[in-house]
Amino acid sequence: MANVLLIEDDHAQRVVAAFALKKAGHAVREASDGPQGLTSARLERPDVVVCDVMMPGMSGYEVVAALRADPALATVPVMLLTAMSDRKYVRQGMTAGADDYLTKPYGPDELMEAVSALLARKQVQQDAFVNSMAGVVETALEQQKEALGRQYESQLQREINARWSRAASATDLLYDRAFVLLVELLRGELPAGPALAERVKQAQQSARDTLYLFGSNHVLPSGSKLLAVFGGDEATVTMPVELRVMRAAIALTKAAPKDRPVTVAIHAGPIALVAVNDGLHGDQGHALVPGESVNTVAALEEYAAANGWRMAASESMAKALAGEVTLGRRANTEAGVTAIEILGLSPT
Repeated sequence: MANVLLIEDDHAQRVVAAFALKKAGHAVREASDGPQGLTSARLERPDVVVCDVMMPGMSGYEVVAALRADPALATVPVMLLTAMSDRKYVRQGMTAGADDYLTKPYGPDELMEAVSALLARKQVQQDAFVNSMAGVVETALEQQKEALGRQYESQLQREINARWSRAASATDLLYDRAFVLLVELLRGELPAGPALAERVKQAQQSARDTLYLFGSNHVLPSGSKLLAVFGGDEATVTMPVELRVMRAAIALTKAAPKDRPVTVAIHAGPIALVAVNDGLHGDQGHALVPGESVNTVAALEEYAAANGWRMAASESMAKALAGEVTLGRRANTEAGVTAIEILGLSPT
């Protein structure tokens, strides 16, 4: 049984939701608006918060931000209830710090299952964190110090100081410093024909949804790989962009089937995309310009896949995540790129 805080301004919907949660065996406390819900949470810390998005005075997004800003409540899982299914609203809730969302209208069984799944996922994450930290704390700290000591190496300086000389057109996109994520979704022996096409489609759609939920500006497919670009100047109030990139990488690895784990590489550096227009057919899109950042993240992904790493980062990305992640092995690739293994987020 969990202690659930339900924040919903609509009386009828609050009654239905409370009934469903109590039926599932949870202890339910109710609040009719955001301020009342925050007061209740601070008086008694809930196990999970279920909160409506569209409320007068204080929205669900603002409730999430307030919870994440309170050290005593920052880790409480939050599920948002929203009647807006558009992806941009879902992304807004996830980048604000929500853990999950449920689209209205929903049935009582859906709410019970969603809350149970969220609680189970949080428990699995806590157990995995405890297990992963056993026996490796001292090693992780030493590796972290080593990464910080190399922050002024010449390659890192070149990446940070790089500037694009040509002027951009109105629709070209140039990022002096972006965060680039490359993920290989399918490896090993694969079926041929329609079965392979369907598997590629499913894997890419799922990965694209994850990347966009964590705020990716562009997701570009290439065979069984996806390359995502996160603008380096688009930090949110609750989460810097580099942490959103890291959480996206972790989400991709956790969502992959055990028999076909994915490989993720992340890098920080300049990226250019040029507009591709077809005036005759009305098509418009962006194409990635090959360059140092693209070559770097490709070399990282290839090395990680060949050596059984789940996540690999460049030195510039490791610097951006300093103090936030646990680092593993370090190696030089054949392409001359330094690869650093990322084991996961550091304990807070």
